[in-house]
Amino acid sequence: MTIKTILFDFDGVVVDSERLHLRALGEVLHNHGISYPNDLLNDFVGKSDSMFYQYVIDNLNSSYELDYLLKQKNKIFNKLVCELQPIDGFLDFIDVVMQKNISRAIITSSSEETLKMISEIFPFQNYFDIVVCEEDTTEHKPHPAPYLLGLERTGGEKETTLIIEDSANGIKAGKSAGCIVFGLTTSLPRKPLLEAGADKVFDSYKEISDFIHFE
Repeated sequence: MTIKTILFDFDGVVVDSERLHLRALGEVLHNHGISYPNDLLNDFVGKSDSMFYQYVIDNLNSSYELDYLLKQKNKIFNKLVCELQPIDGFLDFIDVVMQKNISRAIITSSSEETLKMISEIFPFQNYFDIVVCEEDTTEHKPHPAPYLLGLERTGGEKETTLIIEDSANGIKAGKSAGCIVFGLTTSLPRKPLLEAGADKVFDSYKEISDFIHFE
């Protein structure tokens, strides 16, 4: 398998932050007395905070402004971020990727503000020269725009670019961009990742490394 570029999702793929984001998103609603379906949070895994709260405003409660809800979420996340750790196996995997001079980038729905908070706990920027975040595109996952921008900025070709994702929305974006997409079961089980179109699904970075024959 020839891989010349790897585009990484961030939350749940580089850092174990997906669960923290979901906690913060839900706490904001709880603190403001906004009821929501049990599966709502999981439906927005891989989407931006703005998309989540815009849905809340449009469908559940229009009493609050989007910017206000986002600020409340960031306050809560800032308190939770101290619990953050890199995804198990990521550091070993990225070391090999760097040794082989494979182009790499982060393609995330997270905002610049969120990334700044995380970078103070885990300096992920040491491993990536290119980061595409929420503010860089007007369309967001599951739209392919973030990954198409990642291809442009890395100079990657679709046929030799691997995307690693943990969400159905991210997998749909990656496949729509025409790339090879691997699912990682850090946030969701295998079935929804495969149903979203993942070419392969793995339980660990070790399995991914073995499959693409890193030495």
